[in-house]
Amino acid sequence: MQHFITIVVPEPSELRTIHYYHHLARATVELRHKDGSRISRRDIPFWMADQLFDENVRFVHGDGTPFFVSDTAIDDVFNNDGSFRWLSDLMAFAERPPRQAPQARLVPRLTLLALAFWVAHPEIAEGFATYECFNQPQCGHWSWDFFERCETCPFAKG
Repeated sequence: MQHFITIVVPEPSELRTIHYYHHLARATVELRHKDGSRISRRDIPFWMADQLFDENVRFVHGDGTPFFVSDTAIDDVFNNDGSFRWLSDLMAFAERPPRQAPQARLVPRLTLLALAFWVAHPEIAEGFATYECFNQPQCGHWSWDFFERCETCPFAKG
């Protein structure tokens, strides 16, 4: 009897937060081959395919309905752009989080990338939705005044 791992697909509202996008970018930058070398942006889709088409994994929506990943899903969400330049744009946000949430048109890409992490590195994927204070230097993160401060920030307004 085959044992399946069931992974719940993140909601678009969760994927479209600055925090999720930033954490996903940081994880993507850190992807490595077995020999320890970084995975290039052109190799990331191959890594994604290895994870998404694992026969022991099933994806479902929050309500339990199946989420199907087609054979052409990766090419489709990247608009058949074989250069995968968008991945470079995403990885640029590993160092500095974006100033605005990702656009809705990116949800399919973010979904597949996040699901690949849920398969390969669930311990990392669990942290994608965590809130992180982006105010620096007070909180040790990034410095943009329009972000809310975390609860532990000594400079948070009470």
